[in-house]
Amino acid sequence: MAIQTSSHNKDDAITHVEHTTQVAPQKVDAAAKFLANAHIEDASFTYEEERAVLKRIDARVLPLLLGAYFFQQLDKSSLSYVSIFGIQKDAGLVGKQYSWLGSILYLAQLVMQPLAAFLLVKLPTGKVIAGAIFLWGSTLAIMSACTNFPSLLGLRFVLGSFEAMIAPACVATTTMWWRRSEQTLRTAYWNAMNGVTFIIGSLFTYGLGHIETDAMYKYQIV
Repeated sequence: MAIQTSSHNKDDAITHVEHTTQVAPQKVDAAAKFLANAHIEDASFTYEEERAVLKRIDARVLPLLLGAYFFQQLDKSSLSYVSIFGIQKDAGLVGKQYSWLGSILYLAQLVMQPLAAFLLVKLPTGKVIAGAIFLWGSTLAIMSACTNFPSLLGLRFVLGSFEAMIAPACVATTTMWWRRSEQTLRTAYWNAMNGVTFIIGSLFTYGLGHIETDAMYKYQIV
């Protein structure tokens, strides 16, 4: 019985392996390669060093999120601003057409959410945000040439499709760059852009709406 117990203990014992074969991963990002080649034995940091890194992240990453979310919300609310500058009359909107211009953007965001999630998984988040901003900016530039309901409706749908990527991308970026205890405040920062948009957007619209020209309608300028 003692012999059997000792044999079992010998089999269960943890032995040191001198030579191991490491299998290189197929896809490794730059951060993983850096950590693998750094050979850092002590990876602990002081409180001051962590605060310095956090401040640098807040100074470089957070403003990009704030700007992206601000302009996305500004584009959403632009339709409500131009309502007082004659878009219904100048674009020939009748019945519920003006309401459809507001609803189609959110319908496009709902439809494009699965695609936005797929792109965020397959592509770098920074490139997704940059591409979405460029495409929705181009859409807005083209929208200034629209003078009827069908063209406005189509481009509003395209605009909502591109803007559908911004909110998920902001969430993904926040979870990547900040700890869980730090994410709530940063998420509140870029969500607060909703209120800032109404303040600054109203001032911009007031100024742009008072530009007098015969080449474009006021809603096109805004």
